[in-house]
Amino acid sequence: MKTMMSICRKLSLLLIASVYVPLAFAQRPINLQEAVLLAQRQSLSYKIALNSHQSSQWNYRSYQISRKPALYLEGTVPNYSRSINKITLSNGEDSFVSQNQAYSSVYLSLQQNITATGGILSLGYRLNRIDVFGVNSSVSYSSVPVSLAYTQSTIGYNEYRWLKKTEPLRFELADRKFVSDMEDIGLSTIDKFFTVLLAQTQKELTAKNLASSDTLLQIAKERFKLGTVGQSELLQLRLNVLEAQKALTQDSVDLFLARQELARYLNLDPEARWMITLPEEAPIFVVAYPEALERAKTNSQEVLKFRLNRLEAEQHVAEVTAANKIQFRVSANFGLSNTAPNLPKLFDKMENQQNLSIGFSMPILDWGNASTKRRRAEADLSMVEHQIEQEQVALEQEIALQVSRWSLLPQQMSVARESREISEENYALEQQRFLRGTITLNDLNIARGNRERAVTAYYELQKVYWQLYFTLRKLTLYDFEKKGELKYVIRPPLQ
Repeated sequence: MKTMMSICRKLSLLLIASVYVPLAFAQRPINLQEAVLLAQRQSLSYKIALNSHQSSQWNYRSYQISRKPALYLEGTVPNYSRSINKITLSNGEDSFVSQNQAYSSVYLSLQQNITATGGILSLGYRLNRIDVFGVNSSVSYSSVPVSLAYTQSTIGYNEYRWLKKTEPLRFELADRKFVSDMEDIGLSTIDKFFTVLLAQTQKELTAKNLASSDTLLQIAKERFKLGTVGQSELLQLRLNVLEAQKALTQDSVDLFLARQELARYLNLDPEARWMITLPEEAPIFVVAYPEALERAKTNSQEVLKFRLNRLEAEQHVAEVTAANKIQFRVSANFGLSNTAPNLPKLFDKMENQQNLSIGFSMPILDWGNASTKRRRAEADLSMVEHQIEQEQVALEQEIALQVSRWSLLPQQMSVARESREISEENYALEQQRFLRGTITLNDLNIARGNRERAVTAYYELQKVYWQLYFTLRKLTLYDFEKKGELKYVIRPPLQ
């Protein structure tokens, strides 16, 4: 009898080894921290987050450039015309005259947006030339070597001043959004990593069950010959072996699919051989609600979104209000000009030129259209303010919930760890008791089920831990373990 039990144990060990060795042989181990790091460096989600941040960088750089002087060159070289046109003669009469001429013009200007007023200041140089063809051909030039001009389309709404408030805030929001996206990548990696881990654990448990059931079946056959085991128990053990074989096949498929999904998300080489390893012992540290709330108010991208939404709503109110009141348009120009038959004489006896134009427009009768637009914009602003208030309350509640869940984790993990150890030890003892005939097969199956549930619950609780870990980081953009704000190096940097 002892010899038979020894043989069965060796067969069990051989079967278990045949299941585990192919998985681990020549495979690179990947733990949870490495998986998250891989996802944050080479996954498609990272590339999307990076492209989004780079787009925001270029938008902000475009805004910065718009505040600097810009040099423009415009020209028409030439504008040729041969036609009969109506012109006004020196005596005031109109006459049709045949014209064959070309007009050319170039204009060089240095322009600067004025943030304080909302207008455009420009310094320009203009050169014009007229070529008359035919019997009385001639060439003439006109020049404005110096022209200082200021134009402003409307007085009362200054778009540049609003951009000065919103664009830096929008760029800062992009930085925080990138950090938040990285934490989202960590959360997605955790979900897929533990899907693999649970599938792998389930397969290992099923393999152990198959080996154990097969061993018990072989022993029961010997005991059946001695009359100490009934046929019903023998058939039930055989059924356990068949169910374990079926479950092992399904678990192998589930594990393969889970590994494929994780490999695709991490953008791993399809030819690479890898296996995941159990997460390191989870660090336990205290997260106080007041500190978490303060970090969220200081660092969270949601807080910046609130500020930006309010500013944009206020900007819309200011724009609508200004558009439906009396509007002024200003255009002023001062410079020197001259005309001559050739280029050298253009700069002789320059004459002053000035121009000032102030226009206005105002609604007289619009049937309340201006008032309606203004009130709608004000209602939108009020709605945004209430939405912000509601979202702030929701954010505070979310932080309170996650902090509360976090505070319960140490005790829950301790209980789950102890339950797993006890269930495994109890199952080993129940096996021995079953072999001695002191318990029934049903009792053994109950112990086995308890062990599987305890092991699975332990790893599921570890998944909850890491999900909470990254959720708190995302909500506050703060690392409570290392006591520092979250920062990520953006690769590749913007050139």
